Amino acid sequence: MKRTFTLLLAAALFASNVYATTPAPATLQIDAIVAQQTQIREEVLAGSGRYKDMPKSTKDELLAKQAALLKMLDGKRDTGELTKEQRLEAFNTLEWIEATINKDQGERMICQRERKTGSLRVTTVCKTQRQINEEHERARRQSEGSMASDI
Repeated sequence: MKRTFTLLLAAALFASNVYATTPAPATLQIDAIVAQQTQIREEVLAGSGRYKDMPKSTKDELLAKQAALLKMLDGKRDTGELTKEQRLEAFNTLEWIEATINKDQGERMICQRERKTGSLRVTTVCKTQRQINEEHERARRQSEGSMASDI
């Protein structure tokens, strides 16, 4: 259920302004985000449910990320009012919160704006934390292999 919500949110956050003639779904998404985060915040502060055994440092970090997200969304009616960078930051924050709650940081989706070598076009690339870690490990092994062959 939460993964479905995140995927729908991602679609709304990264939706092109080409579809600006039908802003209602995006408007509902911000309302839904605020409602969901407010509910989570109340449960974290109460220390109830799945949050009762959460370490204080994790609770504090979660609450800080939520506060920043809610401040960014404050007064906004739809995602079209956010910059591309803000949409990316909101998505990444929501993914972090979900992964923290579900205790599975490896499945957390992280999106970045990247420019391919030799191109002026910027694209959004999304990968899970696990995929990023695997790519870093593969690059580390390759660099160690090339260093060994230089000796």
